[in-house]
Amino acid sequence: MNRDVYHAPEIDRSYKRTTLSTAETVVLLKHQPSIAGRAVLDIGVGTGRTIAFLKPLARRYACLDYSPAMVQRVRRDHPDLDVHLTDMRDLSPWRDESFDFVFAANNVLDAVGHEDRLRTIGEIRRVLMPEGLFVFSSHNRRFRLAGHGPRLEYSRNPVTQLSLALQYLRSLVNHRRLLANRRDGSDYALFADPGHDFGLIHYYVDRSRQAAQLDAHGFQLLDVVDMAGRELTGDDDDADSASLMYVARRR
Repeated sequence: MNRDVYHAPEIDRSYKRTTLSTAETVVLLKHQPSIAGRAVLDIGVGTGRTIAFLKPLARRYACLDYSPAMVQRVRRDHPDLDVHLTDMRDLSPWRDESFDFVFAANNVLDAVGHEDRLRTIGEIRRVLMPEGLFVFSSHNRRFRLAGHGPRLEYSRNPVTQLSLALQYLRSLVNHRRLLANRRDGSDYALFADPGHDFGLIHYYVDRSRQAAQLDAHGFQLLDVVDMAGRELTGDDDDADSASLMYVARRR
């Protein structure tokens, strides 16, 4: 069902951000030596937000996206770029141990179900060099609003308030439509979330379960960073962070 959203002809217009998030900035600065002069794969490149930060550092830079509109946009804006219209579950365009660093931002791994997520992690390990880094973000199941439905926002401006009310109604319709696909199991959850007016089902996982997934696929978890850029350890509270960034090394 997510495919219909990502394959919409003008989906690229929904992605206007051009800067790194705080968590991305913290992680990329800390692990810059693993990027500089190395081979980098950027998964879910979208409209190209991360290109300006990764490509200048890399010896070789390749990127991919599942959305035809996104890839068309990147090819138009960066005609010399090595960009692929590819499903992250199948990285067969690249040989084993082709990259030193794999980056998957914007919770892109959460767009598929559990088995496909594990398959994707396995594919990423395959294309990574030994000791290579895998950096990605994921929805935090322990976030205090995880799984909550739409909320009406308010504004003193009547025009803005009308727009907010219409967005709320769209979100409410989408949320109710997708309720049958909701899952809340012991290892992970599938929730409709605010992205695209609650029109997508996304994967949610907590830190301990994510660490176990990585370990089972031959990765050592190095860092977990919340949206404020704070490195989390042990039982640190992460309930205020909708997403978390993970840094893992291929064993």
